[in-house]
Amino acid sequence: MGDTDEERLVIPFMAEGAAVTCRFTTGESTALADLAQQLIDLLSERAPDAAGSVLFAQLGIGGESSGPLDPALARLLPDAYRGDVEAASEHRQLTEQSLVERKIANASAVIASLDSAILERTELRLEPSEVQSWLRTLTDLRLALAARLQIEDDGDNGIGDDEALMVYDWLGYLQGSLIEVIE
Repeated sequence: MGDTDEERLVIPFMAEGAAVTCRFTTGESTALADLAQQLIDLLSERAPDAAGSVLFAQLGIGGESSGPLDPALARLLPDAYRGDVEAASEHRQLTEQSLVERKIANASAVIASLDSAILERTELRLEPSEVQSWLRTLTDLRLALAARLQIEDDGDNGIGDDEALMVYDWLGYLQGSLIEVIE
């Protein structure tokens, strides 16, 4: 007999040999996949075809010379050298493209694993290679949401609607659960 959404409550990440398992309701899976897609859409604003020289593109490197204006993107793609505009610009031009591509690949891996679990109506089983994508994406989601809620430090209440703050806390719970398992 299949589980209903009411029966399939979230189970924190758990170790199962070398793999990690978790179970989400359909609503939770859909919400996580939606958030990961929003992260991809946000990062795509800085995607490789957005800027950069032909030579850099051929080498698989590149990026814009200035940091993003969007606070969420600025949190996801911070300057490597604060206080040194020239060094930060040079570093960004050489590394931003690959960083954006890795973040998009991680979020895409999360979506793929969630889609598979939804289709099969089973618990989510992550192989060791997938765990890092999940951890990085949960971190990126929290960073982007923290920027939107104007949360700078642990303990900040943030400003925004209660639902967004609840999502931020839920992502923190998932992130903490996953960190406990991999430690």
